Amino acid sequence: MAYKLKFRASVVWVPDGAGAMSVNDAQTLTVTTDFGGSGGAVLVPGGNAPSTANIVTACNTAATNMAAAFNANIGQIQGFASGGG
Repeated sequence: MAYKLKFRASVVWVPDGAGAMSVNDAQTLTVTTDFGGSGGAVLVPGGNAPSTANIVTACNTAATNMAAAFNANIGQIQGFASGGG
């Protein structure tokens, strides 16, 4: 057995001067850690006895994967401000 770490992150555009609760989330891009058929998770190294360092490794892997996904869609993210995306 092993442990998996699941992440989900969203970039949501909010217009200048608007509070987060005053606008809808129509301009949103959400990514998960579902890379390489991982089923939406990153494997935590360490088997049945992961250490804190193993958890940190999994968090760093998930962050790297999500940054790559956001970077691959940077044009869409930048278009949110002009009503595109």
